Amino acid sequence: MEENASKNFSYVTLGRIIPAGTLAVFYLIFASVLEPSDYGEVAYLIALAGTFSVISRFGLPQTLVVFKAKGNLQLTNQINLLAIITTSAATVILLFINEFSALLCLGSSFFFLYQHNLLGEKRYSSFMKNAILRSVLTLIIPFPLYFVFDISGIILGMALGNIVSSVLLVKNVTLKVKSFQILKNNFKVLINNFGVDTSANLVIFIDRLLIGILFGFVSLGVYHFIMQILYGLEILPRALYLFLLSEESRDKKHKNIIYFVVLTSGIMVIVVFSFSPLLIEQFFPNYSDGIFPLQILITSLIPLSISHIFTAKLQATESTKVGYSAIIRIGSLLILLSILGSIYGLIGFAFSVLISSILNTVFLFFLYRYNRQMNVN
Repeated sequence: MEENASKNFSYVTLGRIIPAGTLAVFYLIFASVLEPSDYGEVAYLIALAGTFSVISRFGLPQTLVVFKAKGNLQLTNQINLLAIITTSAATVILLFINEFSALLCLGSSFFFLYQHNLLGEKRYSSFMKNAILRSVLTLIIPFPLYFVFDISGIILGMALGNIVSSVLLVKNVTLKVKSFQILKNNFKVLINNFGVDTSANLVIFIDRLLIGILFGFVSLGVYHFIMQILYGLEILPRALYLFLLSEESRDKKHKNIIYFVVLTSGIMVIVVFSFSPLLIEQFFPNYSDGIFPLQILITSLIPLSISHIFTAKLQATESTKVGYSAIIRIGSLLILLSILGSIYGLIGFAFSVLISSILNTVFLFFLYRYNRQMNVN
């Protein structure tokens, strides 16, 4: 059983690491070509699409994984249909702001939903293949479009990569849903999963919107560059979260895998801290202002890894309080960015991410301990 679990986890992990590596190449190539101000504008348009996507899907994909893993097909049919309706509505609204960001919002939402259908069905191999397909398309398509539409072409290419990779979502959607009553009965679970989704995913978009508006595209470009490094290294903990969400919903525990991920995260922090100054100075001199902020920022990987573990365990038990983590993480991050960013610039941005990550992890730890005590009693 442990061998089979390791195999399934490897599928999920590869389904995150390979696309993350491809995406890292994608961002690094454009970082070497674009000035920080243009790179910041790209980050802003992506953040706009991501913010609308996370809000519109309303925690439905995470809820889908839990109940599909438990075999509740009637509820998952309702979730799929409602998610398509809400994300389509968000796309229409975003069309009036930026049409390229709107297409990226639609594509990324559909891809995210399809991936969670695969996880709920325990089709881990298909999850991996589909993720790799999206990453390859996202790497290839934007480059020729960049020469035609400039920065907007990058966003359009990313949108097309997501849309093509999510076409099989139609197999999971049925229009024979007469009502959303069962979903309504699980509204508290849905709300909390929305909180988890915003805590894990909205936080990587809304901070860029804030920085772009308050501090300009140059600061945003450097911040986006160093955050992509952190996000790339966070792929392993995120893969663990996705794996545990499905497995723990079936009451299956995997301590050895958890220990491995936490230990690996610690090693990666040391490696990046040691070698990032040399590599950035050598290959990305325009972003050298981000070296020391990156060394501060990268330590956030440890609390982020632990928080992913607690979040999956709490969601698997249908916790109705785990969603409050979004208030802790996003609220503290936005406040700290506004204050520390104004005083210390990029260094203030880095400390803001680190402090908000620690606060969120502490909250999840005490919530998890409280839930265990309640279950014992």
